[in-house]
Formats: sequence, C-alpha cells, structure tokens
Amino acid sequence: MLVLSKRFLAFVVAVAVALTVLVASATGVTRSTNGNPSFEKKSPLTIGYSSQSAQDPYWQGYIRGITDEMKKYGFTKLYIQDSQASAQKQVSGSIQLIQNGISALVISPQEPKALPATIAAAHHAKIPVIVGDVGAAGDYDGFVLSDNFKGGQLAAQFVMNALKGHKGTAELAMISLNPTTSVNGPRRDGFTKTVAKNSKFKVVADISGHQTLSGGFKAAQAILSSHPNVAAIYCLNDSMAAGAEQAIEQAGKDPLKSPVLVGFNGDKIALDLMKKKKLAADVAQSPYKQGIIAVDLAWAYLNGKTPKFTDPNKTYSVPVELVTPANLSNYLARVKAGKA
Repeated sequence: MLVLSKRFLAFVVAVAVALTVLVASATGVTRSTNGNPSFEKKSPLTIGYSSQSAQDPYWQGYIRGITDEMKKYGFTKLYIQDSQASAQKQVSGSIQLIQNGISALVISPQEPKALPATIAAAHHAKIPVIVGDVGAAGDYDGFVLSDNFKGGQLAAQFVMNALKGHKGTAELAMISLNPTTSVNGPRRDGFTKTVAKNSKFKVVADISGHQTLSGGFKAAQAILSSHPNVAAIYCLNDSMAAGAEQAIEQAGKDPLKSPVLVGFNGDKIALDLMKKKKLAADVAQSPYKQGIIAVDLAWAYLNGKTPKFTDPNKTYSVPVELVTPANLSNYLARVKAGKA
C-alpha cells in the first residue's frame, strides 16, 4: 500500500469530509423499513469497480471475480476506475462512476479514511457500496477481505509440523507489515496465538519489513544476526518473504529447512520462489473469490435483502489456503484458469 504524506492525507480526508457534509445536507439518505439505505436497480444494470491499480495481478483477480459473477445476475457492464495508487484519483474517479448511473459500487480503497465521501454520494444515488479488501471506514454496506487470522494459524501449524523433530525449544521469528496496516494484527495474532499453545516453540523476534523486499531483506539480516539458531521465519507478505529469502541464501542457509521460510499473499514472486525450492510455504489469498462475494452482497441489497456476513460489522471473511511444494501444481493450474 502506498504510504501518503501526512499533509496530502490530511487534504484527501478534508475533501472527503467536506463532500460528505455537502451530500448529507443536500437531501439526506432514504432508508428502507429494515434500516438499510434504499437501493435501486438502474437500467442498464451495471457495476462500478474502483481499483487501487488495475494493472496489479492481485486486483486483476478481483476484476475476474466480479466479471464472472455479475453475469449470473444479468449485469450488462463493468466500469473499472483505475486509481493508479492515488487516493485523490480514487475519490474523484469513484464519484464519476456514481454519476455514470451504476447500480452498485465495489471499491478497494487506497486510503480507507477517504471512503466516507464516496459512500455518502453513492447512498444519495441509491447505490450500495461494497469495500473490497485493504480496510474500511464510514457507513459501508459490506466489507470483503481474506480471513487473515486463519492465515496466521495456517502458517503456524505448517511451521510446527515442519519442525516436529527439532531438539529443544524452536525459535521462531516474524517479519511484520507496517503496524498501522489493518491486516497486520490478525495475520500476526493468528500465528502467535497458535504458537503460544505449544511450549516447544517460542517467537523471539518481530521486526517490521515495511512491506517491501528491501525491508524484508534487512529484517531477516537482523534476525539471523541476533538469533543465529532461528528455526523459522514467517513473513506477513510475499515481497518481504522474497527479501528474507535473499538474506537467508546470503547467510548460506536453506529456506526450506533452516530457517523454514513462510510467506503470505499468494503473489507471483512467492510462487516463483517455491518453484525454485526457495520458499517452504505461502498463505494464498483469493481475490477472485472476494470479487464474487462482493457482487453477491451488492445483489442482495439491490433486491431489498440484508446479506449474511461471516463476521460482525458487515464483514465477510473469505477463506485462505496454504500453498506448499506438494500442492503447488494444482494451485498454479487454478491460477492459470483464473479461479484462484
């Protein structure tokens, strides 16, 4: 995720708040009898998707999921707004989608704090807003994201199984995302809480890799220097895992055995490392499935129904899966077919 300067972020949020006040004061939002905003199917029946970056493989998976599922309900067109990693472009671009007369809006926010204005404008136009991944704010109608806590659990279970024969207490380390990143907590907690149940394993280091390859490299170097006997390193995204692999290789160690290296996301960079036997496992998300769920939620609202969510606060957690060398071929086949 792009890290915005404080001054620019303040500007974006200020614009968002100002637009929210203007929209709300102009008319107010009509509510149905069940307390939800009143939504409307428009003709032609279309969906708008505001993406962080339409060129990124992850968000392309989202687009495939939305495109496939919308056909099921008779939507005739998907309008894609590419924010190009700009929160400012996303706010203005989302408003343009709303003005195009779409029936539903799916948005993967560059900056969640800038969402309220878009949501207020959409609700004024009787359009449900489904937030797709990253983070959510405001009066959204649904929030779809990966089951990040479960992903941390899967990583921990894999590591403990891989180290069953380890003598003594096995030292484990984590390379975390930026602390303010919404998924950092659940990805970390799923891992640490699972490990804490077994006294044979101990987390001895947790260093931020700042979500970059170079950050992962530096964090892994620090871990290997301070804890030369570390038995596994869990990276909370794949860019950092790729950097950690370089540090492990530079130290003359084996990322399949010592320390066991695990990533998170299912990105191409991680899958390529696994092909080369340089990554022991990866927790893979499914943007394709998230896109499908986003359309399902929007369709329910357009039909006057309240969707079923898996979690509180109108949140739907989509399952993740553990990819290892043993199931890599099958997973890659599903990726190639656009179904993962």
